Amino acid sequence: MQRKYRTLNFRLTAIVLMALMWSCQGRPDAIFPPGDDLYGLASPVRLEGDTTLVYMTDYFVGSSAAAIDSVTGSDRLNFVLSQDGKLLQITKRSRFLPPLSEMKVWIGETAYSILVERGRRERFTFVFDPQGERYRSVSLRGEMNDWNARANPLHLIDGVWQAELDLNPGRYQYLIVANGRDMLDPNNPNVVDNNIGGFNSLLEVGRTDRTLVPHLYPRGHNRYTIHIGIENHLEEVLVFWQNFRMPREHVSRVGDQLHIHITGDAFKMQRSFIRVRAWNEHGRSNDLLIPLEYGRPVTDASLLTPEDKEATILYFMMVDRFNNGNPDNDDPVDDPEVAPRANFWGGDLAGITQKVNDGYFEMLGVNTVWMSPITQNPLEAYVEFPAPRRKYTGYHGYWPITLTTVDHRFGTDSDMYDLVSAAHNNNISVMLDFVSNHVHEDNPIIKENPHWATNLDLPDGRRNLRLWDEQRLTTWFDTFLPSLDFSRPEVIELMTDSAFFWIDNYGLDGFRHDATKHVHLEFWRSLTRKLKEDYMIPNNKRLFQIGETFGSRELIGSYVGSGLLDGQFDFNLYFDSRSVFARDDASFELLDYSIHQSFEYYGFNSLMGNITGNHDLPRFISLAGGGLRFDEDDKEAGWEREVGVGDPVGYNKLSQLTAFIMTIPGVPVLYYGDEIGLPGASDPDSRRPMVFDNLTERQLWVRDNASKLAQLRGENLVFVYGDFETLKVDHHTYVYGRRYFGERAIVLFNSSHEPKTIRVELSDRLKGASYGANFGHDFNVSDAMLEVHMAPNSFEVLVGR
Repeated sequence: MQRKYRTLNFRLTAIVLMALMWSCQGRPDAIFPPGDDLYGLASPVRLEGDTTLVYMTDYFVGSSAAAIDSVTGSDRLNFVLSQDGKLLQITKRSRFLPPLSEMKVWIGETAYSILVERGRRERFTFVFDPQGERYRSVSLRGEMNDWNARANPLHLIDGVWQAELDLNPGRYQYLIVANGRDMLDPNNPNVVDNNIGGFNSLLEVGRTDRTLVPHLYPRGHNRYTIHIGIENHLEEVLVFWQNFRMPREHVSRVGDQLHIHITGDAFKMQRSFIRVRAWNEHGRSNDLLIPLEYGRPVTDASLLTPEDKEATILYFMMVDRFNNGNPDNDDPVDDPEVAPRANFWGGDLAGITQKVNDGYFEMLGVNTVWMSPITQNPLEAYVEFPAPRRKYTGYHGYWPITLTTVDHRFGTDSDMYDLVSAAHNNNISVMLDFVSNHVHEDNPIIKENPHWATNLDLPDGRRNLRLWDEQRLTTWFDTFLPSLDFSRPEVIELMTDSAFFWIDNYGLDGFRHDATKHVHLEFWRSLTRKLKEDYMIPNNKRLFQIGETFGSRELIGSYVGSGLLDGQFDFNLYFDSRSVFARDDASFELLDYSIHQSFEYYGFNSLMGNITGNHDLPRFISLAGGGLRFDEDDKEAGWEREVGVGDPVGYNKLSQLTAFIMTIPGVPVLYYGDEIGLPGASDPDSRRPMVFDNLTERQLWVRDNASKLAQLRGENLVFVYGDFETLKVDHHTYVYGRRYFGERAIVLFNSSHEPKTIRVELSDRLKGASYGANFGHDFNVSDAMLEVHMAPNSFEVLVGR
């Protein structure tokens, strides 16, 4: 025992001396070899199953993949690189793998480091006891298979129906499909509301105790050293500068702090990043992302530029419904069968430019605008396939009959140039909605190449229409909207070139990609590779690509990473937040579980979009206020009556939702009209014309809240790069804290209809700051105990330093 004590004491002394040495010496030397073969920060490789294929061209640009000499890593893994360097096969040699490890990719003398994450899937035997009933067929439909009943048929074995599933730890809603009909699992008493008037069975697989895994937070910095706070035991810590792992002599630990000694390489770059991960026997830590400005940690939000996409605050508008800046180009379809809400209203590019120059977006605090598609759409109306077969026009822009021309009803090329120029002059980035999955039947590319469409008629006699999950990569959205066959290289090349045109010609800052999950991964790889090699690298400009996928977190995450998209909208988190903030009977415990599930799949520093709503969903405020019921047909309701807000408490609940998305990790996304509480049912009622004038007192209050929240996020880096810690959660109370160096934030919610005093004990990393309330609630801090007096259905954001 005495020998162990002396060894530990010697090591601590050595570490302290090393830290003192770093603090006293001059600017450190550069230690990494020059290397620009890997563009951007490499996303982790996640191992699933016994063998994982890695597309090295996702990481290495140009001819760099062909120059890879070898790949090395954990001795529990086997790495086999293809002769051309484009594919890497990783095979497990052992069942016992660390949760995190490092993979080195060697090009000459340069070794690039890529983080490797052990997959979390567990083998689970699902059993359904028919309890004496006879069934011809039984299958499982739920979140574990993206609600595809054909994905997991059950087999009758010894009188019970069974299926083997590989599942990540988590909760899964599901239904049993017996003889083709959905039903709850009679063997499972756990059921949950599905938010549309029904219930689903709930399966829970595995469980992780978050209180035992390591937790990291940016604690402080001085000269050339960053100090990271540590909670819980660490088995191993991995620190990366850009795509190089920091040597052991540059990373030291003293007690509950980790000291990272920045190398001289960082002082040569305006923007570079430190990334930190750790693990122990209980699991992986949170991930830290720390931006550096010429080698110094960025702690002043004014140093951020449009290249810092992590600080994006996004505003989404439907061009036709936002603002009419030029009535001369108004040209609605003249058809008596088309209802006004399904026709053009006159919004255009000039209208958006007008609001940019008026300072509307600056007032809101947003720094990026996303526009619905603006390519030419048909001049006639079309009957929608599903009953009741109403007629619609292409006012929304999602029925392209051309790929590279501006719809005359939205403006001209000149109007587009003016918009982008005005936005950039006001420090606002511009993103465009790009439709790649399908075209309109009148588009010349499909008229001249009808074989480029996927099959509309299935072998079993059904029509391949809106089979979203069963025929995910081939289904048509409607009979006049052929889906493109992306298994054809010529289709990939054409659509990649078309997307590139918008970026290159107008200087856009990124895309929102429609219907992402319905398009083959190879298209996203080809597009991202072209954007990197032909635009981002030559222009030294970082673009932002975010996708739209409804489905499981696993499916959504499969489209995100190096070589693919930067992020997707986190619809699973949105639906849970909608339930909790809009419904009185939903608990904040659901929301806290949901956000940590998102952290598990996407990380704590992702570019996933956190929305207030969108153009395909009913307006949140109408659900929250009761103007629209959760258990009614939210599309038909908009046709049958004027859907309003309902109870004015909806305004409070909308502000709570906005406060949530503005203070959690990820990219907050405001859907136009949500900043004032515009009501509505689902599409097309959720696409009402924007209102700017004669706002009510409540609408102004909601807008002021949204603006203040966005400004807070824009001015305080703790909301962009800070860690996340749940401090308290129960049915009506939710409190979480965040820290980024000297900045601290505590966010509180009270969803009850009564005033409430929330008391919460602060963790060590949140103590010692002088806090201020931003939304008028009285509070005090005494002996590490925070007490806040909250109004009914309210929120508060405390910021401290």
